Amino acid sequence: MKSTELNNSESLFRKLMIPFLLSVLLGLAIFYSSAANKVMGLEALQDSIIVVGYGLSIAEILIISVLFRRIIQYFILDQLIATALGTPTPRLLSQMVTVITYTLAIAAIVAIVFKKDLTVFLATFGGASIVVGLALQSMIQDLFAGLTINLDRSINIGDFIRLDNGDNEMIEGRILEIQWRSLQLIDSKGNMVIVPNNQVYTQSITNYSRPETFYKIDLPIFLNTEVPIDQALRILNTAALEASPKFSPADAPMPSVRINQITLDGVEYFIHIYPTFATRDNARDLVQQNVLRYLNYANLTPALEKIGERTPATVINKMQHIANLLGTTDIFQDLSAPDLDLLANVTQLRSLSAGVLVVQGGEIANSVFFVIEGLLVLEDWRKKDTKNLVTKFIIGPGTLINATTFIAGGICESNIRTKSMVLLCEISYSAVEQLFLQNPQSGSYLSRRVAERLSNNCAENNAGFKQPNIESNIDELYEKVFKNLRRLFAHLKLIDIVSNNR
Repeated sequence: MKSTELNNSESLFRKLMIPFLLSVLLGLAIFYSSAANKVMGLEALQDSIIVVGYGLSIAEILIISVLFRRIIQYFILDQLIATALGTPTPRLLSQMVTVITYTLAIAAIVAIVFKKDLTVFLATFGGASIVVGLALQSMIQDLFAGLTINLDRSINIGDFIRLDNGDNEMIEGRILEIQWRSLQLIDSKGNMVIVPNNQVYTQSITNYSRPETFYKIDLPIFLNTEVPIDQALRILNTAALEASPKFSPADAPMPSVRINQITLDGVEYFIHIYPTFATRDNARDLVQQNVLRYLNYANLTPALEKIGERTPATVINKMQHIANLLGTTDIFQDLSAPDLDLLANVTQLRSLSAGVLVVQGGEIANSVFFVIEGLLVLEDWRKKDTKNLVTKFIIGPGTLINATTFIAGGICESNIRTKSMVLLCEISYSAVEQLFLQNPQSGSYLSRRVAERLSNNCAENNAGFKQPNIESNIDELYEKVFKNLRRLFAHLKLIDIVSNNR
């Protein structure tokens, strides 16, 4: 950073010193080429060659004007004005300073070098300006509209804006440059759009980059009226929360969901998300993908337009659905349908709000949780500063929590807290006990799957197995896990079918 500032300072010094030294050298040449070394003044130029004198004088005035312009550019425009605006100085303002500076230089040459009366020059210039102004009226309007836009500071280079002329014609894009005649935009397709400044000034402007870098988008989602409200809110909120970090800036609000209206075709929900203008299309796509995925996971579909007579809602057996979901997990995939049905019917459904601690790090796991709807996060429980906890991992629907730790034995190594509204299926010790009573072989199935997970180093906590590279043999891990289950359920006779089949 310091080297960059040093290089900028050296570059600025060189740019200012070159015209300064040239002006000094030409001044000395003018001084010593005439009687100016004795009598200072313009009359001393009469003693030197007229052509050389005029040339040196004109060069001196132009070089001084270059020096003057650079001083204004670097110290006033680039420092004071750019700092006040918070953005780079608009090119139009720099160009205006250049025109004014060199106009004054020409006036100085006319008055000082050629000793002409400026009133005649100004009168001639004014008359010509009127003629040119009438011929270039549109361009002059664009010029002053551009100056007004720059001074008004309502939009800046880099802002994302929308121009609306009131006739359902809109132009959206990022401001690339504000020039003499036009505003240059880059639209969402990557095309350059050039809009005359006068049209920009007279149109309605929506600035998506102010006062914040994000803006609010309402995504409408229709669901059937038969879908419980709390379930709909959980699913839609989960879909938005999971996708939000990919398009929302850090200071943006959290996504939220509300009911907008109730119609004959279903209930319309609004998902409020806060992307930047550049990520708005990607934000819509990501959230809607999540909505479809989680609705499908919950055995639901968006509401469709009803034509003619309404179709009665399909009655869904929630316990059967939970049994089917448990069967898709790696730990319970070997269980038979009766075993999964039993497990689904003896488990407890828990509906939790955001911010609830589900698992306490450092404690022994005594239940397995299955995420049906919502998001949870893993946190480092050893940190006392709960306000600045760093999220280690996000847990979504379809995840088993504490399965490895409960079956293999050990303590929970992380806090697990709800990030949104959550629906959990809690498989307690007594629920597993009933499973083992119904099927004593099921403990062997669970131990085998846990051993495979530990071998692949995919356990949630790796509790009790902190050196997977040393104890990576699945058979050895299986013996350890099944031995822990037998100790945990010592009053039951679990059947080891895996070892017997080897």
